[in-house]
Amino acid sequence: MDARLRFTLVLSALHTLTFLAVWAGMAVLFRRGLGRDFQVAGGKAPAPELGRSALREVLLGHALFPVLCHAAVYPAWIAAGGRVNAPWPAWYAAMGQLLAFILIEDTIFYWAHRALHTRALFRRVHAKHHRFRYVRAPAAEYAHPLENAINFVALFAGPIAFASAPPLIAVWMVLRMCETLEAHSGYAFTSSSSRHAFHHLYAQRGCYGSFMSPWDRLMGTDRAWRAWRAQQP
Repeated sequence: MDARLRFTLVLSALHTLTFLAVWAGMAVLFRRGLGRDFQVAGGKAPAPELGRSALREVLLGHALFPVLCHAAVYPAWIAAGGRVNAPWPAWYAAMGQLLAFILIEDTIFYWAHRALHTRALFRRVHAKHHRFRYVRAPAAEYAHPLENAINFVALFAGPIAFASAPPLIAVWMVLRMCETLEAHSGYAFTSSSSRHAFHHLYAQRGCYGSFMSPWDRLMGTDRAWRAWRAQQP
């Protein structure tokens, strides 16, 4: 199989399979009434019609994902020095690159997300994502095309910058998908998901980052979340 096509198919398959697996797993937890103490807003769900509309759009995005990987990501990665047969790096190098990916993604995501909360951009672009006040997994990728494009760039900026080995990019794909899906799951198992659940409940009260959210802490945009979390039972 052509190397470019293999690169595209593997990342696209991981993107979709991780989405379906995490979404299904969270849905089972809700159906069986498990983890109630971690449910956001008492487990309140979005309107069914919104969920169905989002799922249709998200699946269309998953169909477009391999096209973008093939036409944009692979050439950029090769131009940066990426090699299809590059070996798995030493464990410390792999961990260092993954940490760098998280910091790069979080930086792009934070500042772009904060810009999307300015009055003009929120109304024209970001309001679509915030139709989900009570989130479920499909909300993670339900957004205006401009916002989805920014998130796509944030996802691949690190692997391209480091010309990372394909197996490490695959691990990053699963890691990033799990993080964003958990953050939009309706559960708050981690501080990352708690922050983002708060952000959807109270759209103009901060928490613009993802993962470790260092920029929120540095810029003081998670103060409202910290006060809110301290009041939770």
